[in-house]
Amino acid sequence: MKKILVINGSPRKGGNTESLADELIRGTMESGHKAKKINLRELTIKNCKGCFLCQVYKGDPCVQKDDMSEVYSALREADVVVWASPLYWMHFTSLMKAAIDRLFALAAYEVPQKETALVIASTMNDADIFSMIVPYYETCLVKNLNWENRGMLLAGGVNDVGDVLKTDYLQKAFELGKSL
Repeated sequence: MKKILVINGSPRKGGNTESLADELIRGTMESGHKAKKINLRELTIKNCKGCFLCQVYKGDPCVQKDDMSEVYSALREADVVVWASPLYWMHFTSLMKAAIDRLFALAAYEVPQKETALVIASTMNDADIFSMIVPYYETCLVKNLNWENRGMLLAGGVNDVGDVLKTDYLQKAFELGKSL
């Protein structure tokens, strides 16, 4: 049994990204795994200050005291980390980017071996729209952390709440969850 952590960077409650994340979780649980979802919109996470105190072990792991401590704790316990976000200007949301930037502090102490996956929802249904986020994910969250990529779900053409219900993306999210 694995512990799956889904980090949802969508600011919209009940939107397409959250629907995909929930269906992925349903797939993981059907496969006998435990799953936890963190909705970043419900947390207060400050931007990295660039103080580098984490690099000299003066934080735990970061000197800033905010809700990122909940993310750090969940990351340490997880075997698999799934990054779920709508595509904002061809990248993660600012909520997700702030959390990713704060991983710098965790990496100073430890880079635990993890598996990872990516779930992205986009209003546009053009494969080129993902041309910036995929390399970022593959470089920053797979290669640099030495994590194993377990898959990506790039869901294009889902703008309004519920659009994802008219596609096969929920089934794909469920299958990705089962495969973790």
